[in-house]
Amino acid sequence: MPLLLVAIVAMLAQQTLATAAKTGVPVLFKPMADELQFDAELVLVYTWGFACVGITVMLGCGAFIRRFGALRMTQIGCVLMALGLALLSTTAAPMTLVVAILALVAATISMGGTLSTPASSQILARYAPARWAPLVFSIKQTGVPAGVVLVSFLVPLITTHYGWRAAGLFFAGFCLLIAVALQPCRKTFDQNRQPDYPLRFSSLADTFLAVLRIPGLRMLAVAAFAFIGLQSIFLNFSVVYLAEELGYELSVAGAALGTATLIALPGRVFWGWVSSVWITPRTLLICLALAMIGASIALGLAEPEWAYWQVMLPLLVLSATAMSWHGVLLSEIARLSPDDEVARMTGGVLAFGTAGQIGFPILFALGFALGEYAGAYAIITIPAIVAVIAMSSAPKHTTDETQQT
Repeated sequence: MPLLLVAIVAMLAQQTLATAAKTGVPVLFKPMADELQFDAELVLVYTWGFACVGITVMLGCGAFIRRFGALRMTQIGCVLMALGLALLSTTAAPMTLVVAILALVAATISMGGTLSTPASSQILARYAPARWAPLVFSIKQTGVPAGVVLVSFLVPLITTHYGWRAAGLFFAGFCLLIAVALQPCRKTFDQNRQPDYPLRFSSLADTFLAVLRIPGLRMLAVAAFAFIGLQSIFLNFSVVYLAEELGYELSVAGAALGTATLIALPGRVFWGWVSSVWITPRTLLICLALAMIGASIALGLAEPEWAYWQVMLPLLVLSATAMSWHGVLLSEIARLSPDDEVARMTGGVLAFGTAGQIGFPILFALGFALGEYAGAYAIITIPAIVAVIAMSSAPKHTTDETQQT
C-alpha cells in the first residue's frame, strides 16, 4: 500500500478519535449532572480548561514531535485521551471533587487531542504532492465532522443502555486500540525524528514569535483565530439560539444542527479539491470568510416566523464554510513552513485559533448585550472581516507561489 494512503488512513483515524474524545465529554454532561446533582453549566470548566491547555500544547508540541517523532506523539496523545475518558467515569460527588476531576479530564484530553493536528501535518507534509496537498489535508480533516457524528450516535445509545460511565470507558478503550494499531507505522513515519533535539520551555515563546515573523503564517494565524472562533459559536450556541430565540423544540434544534454539520464531511473534501485544481488556497479562504460573514449576519436576523428552510440555509452555509476550511489552511501552513518545522508552525498558527475559542464567547456575549442575538451574530464577524483584509492585502509571493492548473 502506498505510504501516502497509509498516512491518510492512519491520520484520519486518529483525527476522528481526537474529535470524538473532545466532543464526547460535553454530550455526557446532562446525564452526569442528573445523576450527581450538579449544574450542567459546569461544562464551562471543561471547555475553558480544554482551550487554555490547548494553547500551551499547540505552542510547545513542536519540540516534542521533532525529538520523539510525530507518530509516537500521536500514540501518546491517544493514551492521554484514554486516561482522561477513564478518569471521567470516576466522577463523583461532592462538588469540589467534580470540579477537580473535570479540570483533570480537560487537561489530559486537551493534551492528547491537541497533539493530533500538528503531528499529522508533519507526517502528511512529507508524503503529499504539493499540488494535491489541500485535498490530502482536507480528507484527513473530515475526521472532525466524522468524530462529531460518531459521538452524536454512539454516546446517547451507549448511555441509554449502559450508562454514561460506560460510554466514557468505551471511547477510552477505542483510544488505546488506535494507539496500538498505529505501532506498525512508527518505524517508517518517525525515521526523521531527532532524538537529541532539546526540549525547552522557551519553545512556546519561540513558536509564537516565529509565526509572527513569517508574513504568510501571520496572515493564516489571523484567519485561524476568526475561523475557529466562528466554528465554536456555530457548534456551541446554535441549538440554544434555535430553541430560545426561535422557539424550536430542543430535539428539532439538535436535529437541525446535526443535519447542517453533515455537509462538512463532503464540504472539506470538495474545498480541498477546488483549491488543488481551480483556484489558489488564499482566494478560496477569502471566499469562505465572506460566506461566513454573510451567513452569520443572516442567522442573527432570523425571526420565529421564518420558514424552516430559511433558518437552515444560513446554518448550512456556516457548516460548509466555518466547519470545512481546515484542510486548505493546514496545507498552506505546511507549504509555507520549513520542512522540519511543519508541526511546530502548525501548532503555532492553531494556537491563535484556540485563542478564538476563548475570545469568541466573550465577543458573542458583548454583542448580545448590545443588540441581543442579531448584535451577537453580527459582532463575531469582525475578526473574519479583518482576516479578509489581511489575506487580500498580503503580498502575493507569501501565499500563492504554487501555480494552479
